[in-house]
Amino acid sequence: MTPTGRLGYRAKEFTHRLWDKVQEDEVFFMAGAVAFNLLVAALPLLLLGVGLTGYVLSAQVSDPVGATVGLVVGVLPPGTGFDVAALVSGIVTAALENRTGFTALGALFFVWLSTRLVSTVRTVLREIFDIGQDRGIVGGKLFDMEVVLIGVALLTLNLGVTVSLEAARDLGVGLLGLGDAVVGIAERATGFVISLASIWALFLGIYRYLPARRIPWRTAVVAASFSAVLHETLKYGFSWYVTEVANYSTTWGNLATVAVLFFWIYYEAVVFILGGEVAQVYTMRKARSVQAGILLRSGG
Repeated sequence: MTPTGRLGYRAKEFTHRLWDKVQEDEVFFMAGAVAFNLLVAALPLLLLGVGLTGYVLSAQVSDPVGATVGLVVGVLPPGTGFDVAALVSGIVTAALENRTGFTALGALFFVWLSTRLVSTVRTVLREIFDIGQDRGIVGGKLFDMEVVLIGVALLTLNLGVTVSLEAARDLGVGLLGLGDAVVGIAERATGFVISLASIWALFLGIYRYLPARRIPWRTAVVAASFSAVLHETLKYGFSWYVTEVANYSTTWGNLATVAVLFFWIYYEAVVFILGGEVAQVYTMRKARSVQAGILLRSGG
């Protein structure tokens, strides 16, 4: 068999195994569960995150609301950002003006609601990676709360790093005297790199550390890389669709925006689960190849 033929055969075999696992694990059903719990936890997450990061951002930038909104909306497709940005901006502004109350309220609701989200993600990962053991009810709840606190800390760190990079970029532009065209290209490139690196690191941490059994680094890297690249690629494809193809009448206005946002959250859940499925199929296929090689060399 020629190298091209072998490559085609392997690709066909991999696709067939992946399709079987996707059907076996009921990926689209699991994605619905993750998307629902993410929607339930979204508002408390925003309240708690903004309440805590507001202290950091207020000391570093003159417009902490804009910085926070930019980070949140940056995950969404560019074409859907305007209305969502206005909505998020209103919530963030209110949270910063009533920081103490919103932080307490966010902490009360977010910790409990987000533990349900983390628990759902853990269950999904257990299915994806075929893990038998679990952390139990009490241990699982404590672990979920720990993940929530770490997530808020990472959000604060992400915001601080983003603000620092933007300040360094502005300083460099001023010293070098670069033109508007060069600055525009640099901003787009920097934004893409930061967005890709952030989502990749987020996926890597989730795949690696959330399951009850630690996932091998190679498997976690494959899953995170697949999900991050697919996220960024289809993010702009989805943006092109909603801005150039879809036709939303004025009558539907905000309802269409909400529907688009809901669909995007569901799509993100599908991407996350599919990345894990691809990595698991890849790992199991590689393990079978290694075992077959050992048996062949031993004469079994």
